[in-house]
Amino acid sequence: MKLKNKLNRVLHDRGLAEGEVALVARLDQGHLNRIKNGRVKPTLVTALRISQALGIPVQQLFWLEGADASSAAGADAHGGESAGAAQA
Repeated sequence: MKLKNKLNRVLHDRGLAEGEVALVARLDQGHLNRIKNGRVKPTLVTALRISQALGIPVQQLFWLEGADASSAAGADAHGGESAGAAQA
């Protein structure tokens, strides 16, 4: 399975620059760029730093392509809430 992310969309939607997020997450901007473009896989610690810098749960930023959505504890394959979780 391939690790996917939606960093590009989040940065664009929020009008954030890679450098801003990299600074807060304590990462090199080039490394963040390589993660965003899928050229490298982040460690768990790095993924958590990025998610904390953006204020988004890590499972909403990163997921395994083709993974069963029900294994994501209430999140769909792209990190959104499932219909049941939204109604709770």
